[in-house]
Amino acid sequence: MPRRKCNIGAIGEAHLAGNATGHMARLLLADDDRSILVMLSSWLKLEDQHTVDTAANGEEAINFLEAYSYDVVVLDWEMPKIAGIEVCRRFKEKNPGVPVLMLTGKDTLQDKVQGLNAGADDYLTKPFQAEELSARVRALLRRGNKPQTAALVSGAVSLEPLARKVTIKGTELRLSPTEFALLEFFLTNPDQSFSPEALLSRIWANADDATIASVRVTVNRLRTKLEATLGNAPLTTVRGSGYSWDSSLS
Repeated sequence: MPRRKCNIGAIGEAHLAGNATGHMARLLLADDDRSILVMLSSWLKLEDQHTVDTAANGEEAINFLEAYSYDVVVLDWEMPKIAGIEVCRRFKEKNPGVPVLMLTGKDTLQDKVQGLNAGADDYLTKPFQAEELSARVRALLRRGNKPQTAALVSGAVSLEPLARKVTIKGTELRLSPTEFALLEFFLTNPDQSFSPEALLSRIWANADDATIASVRVTVNRLRTKLEATLGNAPLTTVRGSGYSWDSSLS
């Protein structure tokens, strides 16, 4: 069956197809246009079966990039708080091997040179078809950057980012998407304390109705599930600071 065209100017329902790269990849997609963000992330998840995190501005993108590892990063050039071109520059200084694709309405040679000088590996000018974005992402993946497939392990707790699966002593632990994202964040950043505000900005970045109370409820729910299986609580409360993953307790 031919792949259906999906223009970024219209949100459509994508059909499920195989991933031409032969594996799922983890992507960060950052764009301040929510309709484009929703449509493209849905397309990449359904059409190419990638795992996609989304950010609505440059500051959120930086937070995700500092917390997680990605196979490809897709950035809109002009975003509020921190411009995509600046996010690209900062990220590439520390992660030169991870491909970055810039999305922009800028189409002059000077603009393209500026983007490439900032470290961008490819450049896609709006408007474009979503299937072209898929093709560009697959091309970047084929350049040899290895997908982030390694499980995150802390004692008896194992989390597989791409499979979205958590096991404890070989038994699968059922988590909501937010609980999974929270656990993944703590396993990526163990033995460090994070305030509820910091967790809100990283885990609930795109949730309009999220509050500090949402953080506390989710932390307590995750802690209860961990205790029921492990018998103790590696997810601890640090008085006056927030929450931390104590790796010695897992």
